[in-house]
Amino acid sequence: MHISSIVNRASWWIIAVILLIVGCGVKTNVGPQELAIKSEKYYQEALTGYKNEIAKGQNVDQLNLSLGRLYLDHGEFIEAAECFAMSSLPQAKKFLGVSFYRKAEFTDALEVFDKIDNPDDECLYYKGLTCEKMNLFDPALTAYKKIKGKEFVSLAIERIEAIERLAVGRNIKELSPESYRAIVNAPSEELYPQAGALILSCDESIEETWENTEVSRVHYLIKILNERGKEDFSEAKFEYDSTYEKIELEYARTIKPDGTVVDVGARHIRDVSKYLNFPLYSNARVFIISFPEIAEGVSVEYKLKVYRNQLVNKKDYVIPYTLQSTDPIISADFTVSFPKDNPANLKIINERYNTFGAKLTPEKEEKDGIVTLRWKFKNIPQIISEADMSPAVEITPTVLLSSFKDWQELYNWWWKLAKDKIQADTAIKDKVQQLIRGLKTDEKKARSIYNFCAKDIRYVAVEYGQAGFEPHQAADIFRNKYGDCKDQAILLVTMLKYAGFKAWPVLIPTKDCYNLNPDFPAMNFNHCIASVLLNDKIIFLDPTAETCSFGDLPAGDQARTVFICQEDKYRIETTPLYESKHNLVRQSTRISINDDENLLADKDIFTYGIYDQGQRYWLLYTQPELIKAQLKERIQEFSIGATLKDYAIANLNDLNKPVELKYSFSGPEYFTVAGSLRLMPQLASLDTALVAKDKRVYPLDFGILDEKEAVFEIAVPKAYAAKFIPGNISEDSSWLSVNVAYSFKNNLLSFKQNTVFKKQVILESEYSEFKKFYEGLAKKIKQRVVFEKVI
Repeated sequence: MHISSIVNRASWWIIAVILLIVGCGVKTNVGPQELAIKSEKYYQEALTGYKNEIAKGQNVDQLNLSLGRLYLDHGEFIEAAECFAMSSLPQAKKFLGVSFYRKAEFTDALEVFDKIDNPDDECLYYKGLTCEKMNLFDPALTAYKKIKGKEFVSLAIERIEAIERLAVGRNIKELSPESYRAIVNAPSEELYPQAGALILSCDESIEETWENTEVSRVHYLIKILNERGKEDFSEAKFEYDSTYEKIELEYARTIKPDGTVVDVGARHIRDVSKYLNFPLYSNARVFIISFPEIAEGVSVEYKLKVYRNQLVNKKDYVIPYTLQSTDPIISADFTVSFPKDNPANLKIINERYNTFGAKLTPEKEEKDGIVTLRWKFKNIPQIISEADMSPAVEITPTVLLSSFKDWQELYNWWWKLAKDKIQADTAIKDKVQQLIRGLKTDEKKARSIYNFCAKDIRYVAVEYGQAGFEPHQAADIFRNKYGDCKDQAILLVTMLKYAGFKAWPVLIPTKDCYNLNPDFPAMNFNHCIASVLLNDKIIFLDPTAETCSFGDLPAGDQARTVFICQEDKYRIETTPLYESKHNLVRQSTRISINDDENLLADKDIFTYGIYDQGQRYWLLYTQPELIKAQLKERIQEFSIGATLKDYAIANLNDLNKPVELKYSFSGPEYFTVAGSLRLMPQLASLDTALVAKDKRVYPLDFGILDEKEAVFEIAVPKAYAAKFIPGNISEDSSWLSVNVAYSFKNNLLSFKQNTVFKKQVILESEYSEFKKFYEGLAKKIKQRVVFEKVI
């Protein structure tokens, strides 16, 4: 069969379809479904014909080019690229580049285009598009400006204008009188000394449609006051899931103090993968607007839409709206509309922080079956950060909306997504058998499996929901050796279940997310962990925390209300807030003072709970030389010019045991000399920075309960007599207890301090009382041992 015959046959099915559609002067009753079937049939026949001819080994270059074109026209870009790669014809190289571009493999596409010696207009156009995708705007302009032919020149001009779009001579007064008035009437900077910028207006609306899709509209106008404002607002970033969401920018611009407008062009916009090196999460993307000519006194304005073609479970929505920002908001409008048949439940949280009198109850309107809720706010003060304050979700007045009717509805949806992913393949089964072989107790078996998932499966820090709510197959995660939180949880549950345990995935709002309220069903989770039943007790496990031991949890996972998805039901439980002794730091220091007042010292540090997680992470991921350098810095607190002799780390890679850090050092001095008196450095301590503020607007939030123990044994020469040994101190309160004990016998000074924090949060209302107690206690323990050198 000749090439022309194959080409004609490949084209015949298209002609046949056209004839079927438009007719040949004869009426036909063939429906669209039948046409689609015939179309696919002809397409497959054409593919088979090309492949058969290629197998004969004649005219292979031309045949691969033609077959590649057929694949390309039908959107099968992988197959098209394979065909073009097997053809040596110049045209095949161009289409190979086009195929890579259509596959979003822009680096490969540009490499192909750069090797084409005499590119035609189509090649130049696609090269320009590829350069734009890689933010290479100057090479893109170069490519577009070489295009001369009629077919592509108008397209090239559009792209050039998009890249170089400048607003020469345009003024915001003519473009948008409303924005002009907001800028001209902006309050004086002197009224907001803590602000980096003024959010002059923010208009946000969310429309839930009859088709169970969602359209969000955002319009912001922000005046930049100083360097902090430049840092915070020179770019606007919008994270989205490309599987279901699309961002459409209407405009973005910088407005100079004289009103001149500088439009954001294509060169100032990036649309990039958030997790470039992790293909499983390629749908998590970031749309970035970089505003040109940013300076103090300019304003930035942008307006965009976000289209979501599928709701959380194809019919429900969850909307949080926080009133405050870290900069003042002069005017804000928020609108939500939804079909009457799919209503939203409304909940207001953190109302006690609404000290600025915002009206949190919306205006409600119903028209043509659509319910609209509207809020309008004026002069919302900024959140001014305080040290150790609670997270924003606990202190900012917030409107929450959710269309979920009950928790069973949420369970039915998510468990359907997850249950089929909990399947152990041969590789997983073999690994589980290896991990539990020879272990006698259930706890040891579960611990071994957990340790593997925490240490050997790399965590990709994708916040739950950013890359979809559906986990991947456990087998895929095991094979790739990486996963986000839901994937790691699914793999851990799969392995535990195969080992004979009852185990379940757990949806959890960490401390930076709105906590689960049993009376308000909503998909307000930002994390996924696992749980296992041991001795009739549920143990929560977070395999994403690679330095967290079995039975422990990161601080953000503690005391959270969680949603456990079991095989036939859900459970709402609360994760533990571990008692103080669970999070323990024990430091033991032995010092020997020589007659010449040099010192030799050894120090041991044992860490447990949250402190063990942090210590292990530091020691695992810090270069040995930097560890040594930091230890050298620490010992200068004991003696100026101290020298680190050695250090050792135990149990670093063993999650079953706490990390131990031991080091020894020497120093040329220890005492403060005052004639014959020798003053020892203060041994007891409290961090009074905690109560540095006179009063607080927000709670003092420690995040955990903890206990710290410091022990000193200091041997002094016999020529030194104890002049003053502080008395023992024992103080207790509802917030903390402190015990300090000194003893001196046979020239050995012994000291021990034990500090136990008993409350996780100190409310702002009790802060003044806590401050008084804490500072009084700090003054009591601020004493130093005094020796006298007897000559």
